[in-house]
Amino acid sequence: MRKSIKNIYTYTFIYSFLLLNPIWVIYLLRIGYSLYYVTILDVIFYLTIVLVSLPLGRVTDRIGKKKALMISSVTTGIGIILFGIFTSFLGITLSYILWGIGVAINSSALESLTYDYSKSHNLKYLEIYGAVNFLASLSVAVASIVGGFIGQFFGLKVVIIITGIIVIISTVNTLKIKEKVTANKAVSGGIGYWKFIKERRVFSLLVIRIALILDINMMIIFKQPYYEEMGIGTAIIGIIFFIDVLLRGISSLYTQKLSFIAKDRFNSMLFFTSAIFFTIFIPGIMENYLAIFFLILNSVIFGFYSNILSEEVNVLIPTEIRATVLSVIFLISSLITAIAEPLLGYLATVKGVMYTLLIFSFAFLIMSSLAIFLYIQRKDSDGSFKLRPV
Repeated sequence: MRKSIKNIYTYTFIYSFLLLNPIWVIYLLRIGYSLYYVTILDVIFYLTIVLVSLPLGRVTDRIGKKKALMISSVTTGIGIILFGIFTSFLGITLSYILWGIGVAINSSALESLTYDYSKSHNLKYLEIYGAVNFLASLSVAVASIVGGFIGQFFGLKVVIIITGIIVIISTVNTLKIKEKVTANKAVSGGIGYWKFIKERRVFSLLVIRIALILDINMMIIFKQPYYEEMGIGTAIIGIIFFIDVLLRGISSLYTQKLSFIAKDRFNSMLFFTSAIFFTIFIPGIMENYLAIFFLILNSVIFGFYSNILSEEVNVLIPTEIRATVLSVIFLISSLITAIAEPLLGYLATVKGVMYTLLIFSFAFLIMSSLAIFLYIQRKDSDGSFKLRPV
């Protein structure tokens, strides 16, 4: 195996070793923040991503994905360490801003670098990207179970500080990645990337990817209090997250082999979005161990289908503007998350987490239905849209 892909894999594993994964919401609750205020803090995180995604995506296309990943590791790590040090609202806000900047850079840079590398070396993208996502999930899974036990026996603050240090260490592997440099073309200007985004095939895929990212963002927030509401301890929550994230990684790993399932784009859109809807809806109407199964299934479906959509989008976008266009996905999904989270957080505080999941399941259904509707349209020569036979 080529050294660069090994370094991409190693970087992914270390950067994703998030010991705080199963406890960070619980940590905020224990230091005095309500679930509503947890979501308000998250709004700051996602608004940061909204504000910086597009300009940082363009910067990434210019300076190269390798340098962008290095900056991402340092910024993310410092943000996480400050999250563990500060307890005031202002201090945590600062940590979230730095953390959000790091994540915004990483989101588009890693996917773009992986696609460019696989195509320049005649490798199957779904196989390489599936392995990247598997290693990220495996890392988070192992970190979750370790973090859960460390949190229970040594304190939650210790878990957070160690996490930040590990993320910074991932910088070492960015120095070893070899990136193929491509000259910027005229298409890299604003008109160029908006032309691609407005293209119907791209736009419908962007909307459904945004719906999936919104789903995973909401699950990250509400799974922890959902499990704690069931009376489950942090160590067991860590084990549940281990299973959850590991299975998501395995589904990513086998995306290439199982990609034939999604060969028919329209039917796969219908099937997978409907399945995700039920994995949110059912925990909203029953709070028991069967609900845990559906919440884990939600992650498994995301692991597979998000990879499929990733390839479909990347195929349609030229490399010179790839990170920029991908950053638009994270910009819009982060903006919607920033709007939805405080509303759902308030709802969870007043009505409970179950009721919140029930409401969110229908919000996801509406958004994914919009993506499908956009897909089945065609644009006539007069500029009007009409339904296209599937």
